[in-house]
Amino acid sequence: MARPVRRHARTIAAVTAALTLGALAVGTTASSQVGTKTLVGGFDVGPGGTPGLFNPLTNTAGFTWLNKIYSTLVLYDVNFQRVQGDLASSWRVTTDGLKYTFTLRPNLTWHDGKPLTSEDVKFTLDLARNPEVGAIWQPRVESIRSVEAPNPATVVINLTRPNAALLDLLSQFMILPKHALGSVAPKDIRTSTWFSTSPIGSGPFKWSKYVPDQYNELDAFPGYWRGRPKLDKLVNRYFKEAGSAVIALRKGDIHFTYLSGDEVRGVRGDANVRVIAGPSQVLNYVGFNNSDPRFKDLRVRQAFMYAIDRKTISDQLYNGAAVVQNCLYFLPKYQPAGLEAFEYNPEKAKQLLSEAGWDRIKGAPIEFLTYYGDQLSSDVQVAMQQMLAKVGIDVRPRRVDVPTYNQITSGNDFALVFAGLGVGPDPDTAVVALDSNNIPPKGGNRMKVVNPNFDRLFAQGQAETNTTKRNTVYQNICKEFNATLPWAPMWVAQRFGGVTKNVSGFVWTPAPGGGRYNDQAHLWTVR
Repeated sequence: MARPVRRHARTIAAVTAALTLGALAVGTTASSQVGTKTLVGGFDVGPGGTPGLFNPLTNTAGFTWLNKIYSTLVLYDVNFQRVQGDLASSWRVTTDGLKYTFTLRPNLTWHDGKPLTSEDVKFTLDLARNPEVGAIWQPRVESIRSVEAPNPATVVINLTRPNAALLDLLSQFMILPKHALGSVAPKDIRTSTWFSTSPIGSGPFKWSKYVPDQYNELDAFPGYWRGRPKLDKLVNRYFKEAGSAVIALRKGDIHFTYLSGDEVRGVRGDANVRVIAGPSQVLNYVGFNNSDPRFKDLRVRQAFMYAIDRKTISDQLYNGAAVVQNCLYFLPKYQPAGLEAFEYNPEKAKQLLSEAGWDRIKGAPIEFLTYYGDQLSSDVQVAMQQMLAKVGIDVRPRRVDVPTYNQITSGNDFALVFAGLGVGPDPDTAVVALDSNNIPPKGGNRMKVVNPNFDRLFAQGQAETNTTKRNTVYQNICKEFNATLPWAPMWVAQRFGGVTKNVSGFVWTPAPGGGRYNDQAHLWTVR
C-alpha cells in the first residue's frame, strides 16, 4: 500500500475573510423584515451548483435551485425509485413506444398570472431540439420526431424510435414560457439576459432580486399548484469559498449548505446541524482531451489508471465514503463480469508509458483542470499529482469556476481534467458526454470522445424497452468503456448536506446536478 497521503490544512483566516466580505448576512436580508419567514441556503455550493447561471436549457448543474423557479412535466420521488407527475397529472404510452401523451393539471399558471398550457411545453421542447439553441439536452431529444399541442391540456410527443429514457430526461427538463421568450431568436436564447433579470417560471417561488456574486432572492408564489409555500422568501447565498458556507451554517447565518467529507466531521458534533448523506450518482474521473495527441495511445490512458492509487485515496481522503469504479456505471446491474480492475501498479504504468514513447511525446507539464472548489477535492488532486509524478507524468492542478471550466472545455485548449458526470438513475444520462454528435458547441461531450460503438450502443439502449435486454446494452457500454478508457474512471463518492435543526419539512438528497426529484419545497419552513 502507498504511504498515507499528506493532507493540506485549511486556512481559517482566509475563509473567515471570505465570509465577512463575500456574501450577505441573514440579518441584512429579507429575513430581517418583520413577519416574513425566510430560509437562506448555499444552494449552489459544491459540485451540484452553478452560481449565477440560470438558463435551464444550457446549465449542466444548479437544478436544486432552478427547480424552485421552474417546473418539469414529471419528477422522481426522493429515493429515485419511480417517476411521478409534476405539471403532468398523467401520461400514457402507445404499445409500440412511439407516442407519449401527457395530460396537464388544470389551472396551471405562470408567475405573472398567465395560463401555462401545452403550447409552452411544445415551445420548450422545440427549443431544445433546435441546434441553434445549443441546449445541453439536444442529444437526448434527438429521438423526438414532433411535439403536438392538440388542446391546452394535452401534449403529444411523437418519437422516431422508442426511447426508454424519455421520462428520465423529462424529470430534468424545465418548461419555459412561450409568451415571454417566443419573440427571442433561438440563436439568442443561450445568451439571453432574461434568465438573470426577469425570468418567469411556474415553480413554488418566483423571482424577486439578484445581486451578482452575493445572492438571489425568491418570493413565495401564491398560485403554485401544490399550494402556497409555507416560507415567504427563499434566498440563495453565494460563497467564493465552500468553507465560508460551513462557517455561516454553524453560526446560524444560513440554514443549508453542501458539505464535503472533511466538513462533515467538523459539524457532526454540532447540536444545531443535521447531516444528510447519500450516494452522489456521480462518477468522478480524470478526463483526457481525446483530440490531444498525447492521449491517443491507449497505453498512456491505461498508465494513468495504474499510476493512481484509487483505493488509498478513497480510504484516506474520503474516509471510505467513495467506491472505486472501473467503468462508466456504478449500479451492479450495469456492470458485467470480467472488467479490468486496474489495481495500483506504478511499475506497470512506467512500462506502458515507455512502450508508448511517453518521454518523446509528453511535452510541457500538463495543466490539470477542475471546477471543484472544496478542500477535499484539492487534496485529491494533489495526491493524484504526486502519484503521477512517480511514474513520470507531470501535472499541474488548476482550479476555476464552472463558467470558466465550461468555456475552456468547450474549445480545444486543454488537456486533462478532474470532473464528474451524473450516471444515474437512468444510464442513458451519460449519452450527453459520450455521443460523438454531442461535441461542443452542440452539447456536453467535452472530452471530444469519438467512438462509433458508444454511438450505436446508446441508441440501442434508448430503443430497448425490455428491461433485461436494456441492462445488457449498458453492460456492453461498460465493457467498451473499460476497454477503451475515454476517461480514467475513479470513484462514486457519497455526498453530504447540512441543515439547521430549526428547519422543518426540508427534503434534500444528493443528485447529479441537483434537483430532478420532488423536494416538497412548498412545505419547508423555519421555526
